[in-house]
Amino acid sequence: MLPPSTSTSDRRAELDELARKSADVIVRAAERRSPILLVTHFDADGLSAGSITLAAVRRLGASLHQRVVESLSEDVVEDLAQIDSELIVLTDMGSGQLALLEKGFREKEVVVADHHQSLGEPAKNTHHFNPHTVGYDGSTVISGAGTAYLLAKAIDERNKDLSPMALVGCLGDQQDKGPQRKLRGLNADILRDAIELNLVEETQDLILFGRQTRPIHRAIASTTSPFLPGLSGEEDRCLALLDKAHVPTKIDEKWRTISDLSTDEKQRLVDGIIQHMMALKLSGEKALELIGSVYTLVKEDPWTPLRDGREFATLLNSCGRMGRASLGLALGLGERGAAFKEAELVYSEYKKSLATYMNWLTTSPGALVQEENLVIVRGEGVIDENMTGAVSSIVSSSNLFGTGKVTLVITTRKDGAVKISARATDNLVSMGVNLGKILQTLTADYGGSGGGHAIAAGATVDKDKLDGFLATFERTIDSVLLH
Repeated sequence: MLPPSTSTSDRRAELDELARKSADVIVRAAERRSPILLVTHFDADGLSAGSITLAAVRRLGASLHQRVVESLSEDVVEDLAQIDSELIVLTDMGSGQLALLEKGFREKEVVVADHHQSLGEPAKNTHHFNPHTVGYDGSTVISGAGTAYLLAKAIDERNKDLSPMALVGCLGDQQDKGPQRKLRGLNADILRDAIELNLVEETQDLILFGRQTRPIHRAIASTTSPFLPGLSGEEDRCLALLDKAHVPTKIDEKWRTISDLSTDEKQRLVDGIIQHMMALKLSGEKALELIGSVYTLVKEDPWTPLRDGREFATLLNSCGRMGRASLGLALGLGERGAAFKEAELVYSEYKKSLATYMNWLTTSPGALVQEENLVIVRGEGVIDENMTGAVSSIVSSSNLFGTGKVTLVITTRKDGAVKISARATDNLVSMGVNLGKILQTLTADYGGSGGGHAIAAGATVDKDKLDGFLATFERTIDSVLLH
């Protein structure tokens, strides 16, 4: 791993050089007509990264295969190694499993383009392109899709037209952490590329799902980032809130959207949400996260969710988590028509699943365990293994338990192992919590593996060792916060 540079310009030069070296490996393989295997993660960021890489490598005329996976285990790596390929390119994954890649891909050349915290050193046959290695924080300033975009841009500068998908990926990864939910760092650089090509516009508005496409009450009810207790998933309550705020939902029997509202009406709506939150004895500040930068993909058809970067990301996330990753890749590559209509149906099922899980969580006494610094959702036998990340993000962002508790969502995988999705808050990260490093360190002793970001990470452990793992994890979090 390279030592991080202190100069911003030096760091960027080092990052671009790493991208160029990895890009050269891909270009040479394409020129040799070597079969290339592309592997990516199944969430919104991973599918965005996968579509960027697939588009860039296709333009080289390469012979390729594409696979989307939920995680890299020994079994998955063994299966991937059997696919006819001389070069394997992994996006949005791989940095935390370098030893596993060395063991499983000895006969292959490997490129890893990832933004997660790394573990170990890459093998000689592995070209490791990760912004962390030169001092960039992959959890806040660049996503997996952004890393894939920098790689694609190094392959050919004309791939700058793929920049909108890099923005979709970083929004799906919830990296809009700047003031008024702006993009920062390398993400902001990518945004400039997209704006210069007239592919994306940045404006200020209410950040509600379906702000241009859905009736106002449905837009509020469909919003889960941030999760609004008593409103998210509750259309009737949203209608009541709008009535109380004196915001008409129809004009001449036609439903209005958020984009139809005047500035004064938008202010009354936000004030109403703040009052609603305070009535639940929750912080009204969460409602202020609904105001900020929106990113419009101007080449997409008006009045479709694909035109809004965050909504596009939500569609991709639903495809991946509902077992339709190939559909998400198709959207990322520009397929519309039937593919888009099918994705909307998948999103509808995804939303129903989330609503079912949240209803179960709030009505089942044994579903949730609270400790001093920890909230544990025991979803074994209830929550699908592909949905733990979505549920943990909603629970953590809801502020139902304040900003001082780590959220763990636990379920059982089809192979019998236990899957864990962990989420922290910005407040906890500022106090030294690093979930990715903690899970990387602890899980090996409990028959599993883990990693990710400081604020969001995942792991698997042996079912029979879960109780021991949870006790150790809790002690570790307590120790970090004690200091």
